[in-house]
Amino acid sequence: MAVNRADELKRVGSSCKRRTYFLSGFDPRGVAHYQRLFARLMKQRGWRLGSRQEGEKITRWPLLDPGVDQHYELAFLHWDDIARANWPKHPWPLLSQLFGFAGAYLLQGGVVDTARLCPGVALCGLYPVMVLILVSLAAAAFGVLAAFFWFPLVPLVVAVVLWQGWRLADRLGVVWLCRSILFTHRLGSMRDTMLRQRVQELVGSLLALERMNPADEILLVGHSSGSFVLAMVAAELRRHPKYALIKSRLRLLSLGQNLANLGLYPGAEAFRDDLQTLAIEPCLPWLDVTSFDDLLCFAGVNPYQACGLPVPKRGGCDYPRMQLLNLRQANGFNRKRQWLAQLFDLHFDYLTNPAAGLDLCGLMTGESSI
Repeated sequence: MAVNRADELKRVGSSCKRRTYFLSGFDPRGVAHYQRLFARLMKQRGWRLGSRQEGEKITRWPLLDPGVDQHYELAFLHWDDIARANWPKHPWPLLSQLFGFAGAYLLQGGVVDTARLCPGVALCGLYPVMVLILVSLAAAAFGVLAAFFWFPLVPLVVAVVLWQGWRLADRLGVVWLCRSILFTHRLGSMRDTMLRQRVQELVGSLLALERMNPADEILLVGHSSGSFVLAMVAAELRRHPKYALIKSRLRLLSLGQNLANLGLYPGAEAFRDDLQTLAIEPCLPWLDVTSFDDLLCFAGVNPYQACGLPVPKRGGCDYPRMQLLNLRQANGFNRKRQWLAQLFDLHFDYLTNPAAGLDLCGLMTGESSI
């Protein structure tokens, strides 16, 4: 252990070959959860995460392998505290917000616009609303039934049915999905400024780190809702006076992106401006990875097209470069019910399943590139 620790300190002090900045989705579990996830994945390849280093809005780990002299690093960009601050823990505030979203989504054309691009995502947007309607109908039906026996029982029966409906929805992942949808709804309605302020802080911390300990290569990765945070951060970097320090080293990777969940809102003008900033030549290398088996992402749809913007060209090809994964095949799901039972888990396969066609750990450790 002493030898390993000395080796770790030596490498941390050396220049970094590739530093991967990771932006999680709308996930309150935070850095400890992702530390365990990436530690497990690295261990499977004979690598390990070194000692955790806390910084301003960034947590870092050296990626260590006894047979590799070069220094690689993983850096977690924090916005998980914003997820926790926008994570209703009780049914009533969540339900009241859901009614507001349902009105906008169903009556103002959101579901139609989304379905034109990706029917699966439109269905996921309807999922919490449909569950809410079904649970409410069940509560009303049981309330009417209770009234025939003893009227004072009605409030108790209705409350019990609603509570059990909440518990079932939580187990099925509906509550998680609902919280994520409502947060994006607030962003698109210009009712949240926390994330914009955090993006500026992340850019400042990233540039400060790259000045003090520059990496030869920089990979900025955004998963799920972290993909629109990735676009915000990358655009803010491009607008920064010191962008020239990193522009030749920076690459972008979006995984299971749902950019249109934000970009389709009329009030999301600042976000669409971010995308247009990224389209200015010379464009940053950007790989967008999705799957038709993942109903939580806009699979095979160009992010610019999805947000109602002209699709940029880079080297004669559409920008960003797009890659589709077959997640069902990679998991051996031959039956539709197997796939449907694992929909939420599949959304994380971009991180955990290299058999699907994307080796994130290989990208982090320099074994592959985009």
